[in-house]
Amino acid sequence: MSIKNFSKIELVNILEIIEGAQECATENDLKALILRTKDLVTADFAICGLGRISGNMLSEVVSVVNGNYPQGWLDSYMSEKLYFGDPVVRYYSRFSLTQYWADIIKHFGDSLARPAIDCAAGYGIRAGISSGIYVPETACVGIFSFAGDRDRFKDHHKKIVDMLSLHLNRALVRTSAGLPPEGPPDVERYLYIR
Repeated sequence: MSIKNFSKIELVNILEIIEGAQECATENDLKALILRTKDLVTADFAICGLGRISGNMLSEVVSVVNGNYPQGWLDSYMSEKLYFGDPVVRYYSRFSLTQYWADIIKHFGDSLARPAIDCAAGYGIRAGISSGIYVPETACVGIFSFAGDRDRFKDHHKKIVDMLSLHLNRALVRTSAGLPPEGPPDVERYLYIR
């Protein structure tokens, strides 16, 4: 996809989000960035989190930054530990490609995933697009999800998330570790499929 496929307004927003990610110092800064990204990809909801990975599985939730997912959903998701069966989390415990939820569910939509899928649907969270990057230095994966009540996500939106995911992930890792904006880790070295 060429730069010609994006409007000037989209390109300005993309550059502003990238710049904001470089200056991001707090959870509130990151929340503002994921909400801007949500609007750019026409989603209703945005959330991100950092999780420790062990043996291609999530072993621990390190941090969560809720853009605007319903609080009831987040409370249930965390208290019932639905993240262990969540198909998006399971996907990003193994891969680092921006992906539509529909495609993820084709591979991870088994009975283990059903409680997380049903909980989300109960709050109008039915379709989405996500990205994740594994950072070996921390043995963690950062996951960003943008969702809505219906599937309105296209390749155009996927490309936007692709362009922003590395920058947003750096900000997530940095703010979760309490590092200054210029601090490590350098996740650019670790963008790959596990």
